[in-house]
Amino acid sequence: MNDIRNRVRSNVPAVVLTLLGIIQALALEQLWTHVLHSDVLYALNWQTLTTWTQIFTTLIAIILVWLVYAVNVTRFRWLPTVYEFILPFWVGFIQLLVIQALATTAIGFWFMLMGVLFGTMIWIAQTTLRKARLDGGNASFFATIPPATWSDFLPTLTIIGLILTFGLYAAIFKTGDLTNLSMLLIMLLFACLHFKALTDGWQRSLSPNDNPTPPDANCPSF
Repeated sequence: MNDIRNRVRSNVPAVVLTLLGIIQALALEQLWTHVLHSDVLYALNWQTLTTWTQIFTTLIAIILVWLVYAVNVTRFRWLPTVYEFILPFWVGFIQLLVIQALATTAIGFWFMLMGVLFGTMIWIAQTTLRKARLDGGNASFFATIPPATWSDFLPTLTIIGLILTFGLYAAIFKTGDLTNLSMLLIMLLFACLHFKALTDGWQRSLSPNDNPTPPDANCPSF
């Protein structure tokens, strides 16, 4: 039984990253197709700037999805459940819906989908870290790091709630291009901060004993 458990732990990176790589390639292909066939992208107006910002934010989100999975499966070993091999399909489905909603006429739906995507990835990352903490092979990393608490997630959850609320409002009431663009810039800043947190967490994890700052507290979502 222990041999099977060890085999499963060893195969998690190959299985998850191979599956996710295929899904992310499909998402990028769909995004590129949208760029090539959307006439609104080549006019000079606020709607064009808003749509290009949507596209760039979507690209950053696709990269973040890959990084969240990659930095965890390459750093830690844990015993996964069957559902963890299904979740990449759900994440991919959300990403494809996000790309299909890349239009100012459906921007409220797009915001709500992005909020769901961010929330899903935070949940996946945190559940992975909790399982990794239980595996003795990761003890050297987690020994001096206290588990994250709900208060650590409040800033992130607040931003996600804001994104979802704005998406619902924009879906019911018509919002102007400048309003949409302002919210897009907030979301883009949110995504960039998470990107920086991922890179900082990766550097800390390479030498955890040299840095007493708990990464779970500074970057609870990843």
